[in-house]
Amino acid sequence: MPERNLCSVMGEKHLKFKLIGCQSTMNEIQVQGLDQGMDCEFLDYSFHARPDKLHAKVQKIINESQDYDLIILTYGRCSNSMLGLLSPRVPLLFPATHDCIGLMLGSTTRHMELFKENSLTYYFSQGWLDYGRTPLEEYYEYEERYGEQKALKLIKSLYGSYRKTIFIITPGINNLERYREKVREIADFFGWEVGEIEGDLSLLTSVVKGIKAPESIYVEAGQVITLEMLAGGKHETND
Repeated sequence: MPERNLCSVMGEKHLKFKLIGCQSTMNEIQVQGLDQGMDCEFLDYSFHARPDKLHAKVQKIINESQDYDLIILTYGRCSNSMLGLLSPRVPLLFPATHDCIGLMLGSTTRHMELFKENSLTYYFSQGWLDYGRTPLEEYYEYEERYGEQKALKLIKSLYGSYRKTIFIITPGINNLERYREKVREIADFFGWEVGEIEGDLSLLTSVVKGIKAPESIYVEAGQVITLEMLAGGKHETND
């Protein structure tokens, strides 16, 4: 499916966009000025730990945003949190990625290629480090709650299979070395190799601008988001 700007599809009138996004994408959106001229709500990263709560929160905002021309989500599949969402009168547009890692890399395709090269890699982005709960922070929480021995056993069961961490560098990061040091601190604790990769914001940019691209999903008003859509199957394109 070629890229197609929904502004031209919907006519020349000034369109009202509503963006519902994760904090993990907020820095990249704001540094490019993509949030200008639209209403944005960035939800706390902690919602990722409870897909049911994330689903309910996003649905609530969608229900309250039915006076817009387009609702944009920067969430991907995200543990199927988007499954079953319904916008009665306003179409939805969101990236067809598994999560924010694929979005920061520009596509699920690139994400899967890297996964095939090394499936034991843990990824970080600026937003992940700013707003997420890193594995090291998680360990310290367990240590305070259960003591060192039990915390080490628990954290090893969760992250012990990883062998490498990669920091995705995206445009506009201030004090890059501070983020690198944070990644190295985490990697040193777990004994991981450290690497970096340049991010690709083309998919994020196109979605936030209301452009339908090959790796985005457009859902007509009144249609429920299905597993087939999330898996990359048939979805409305309005073409």
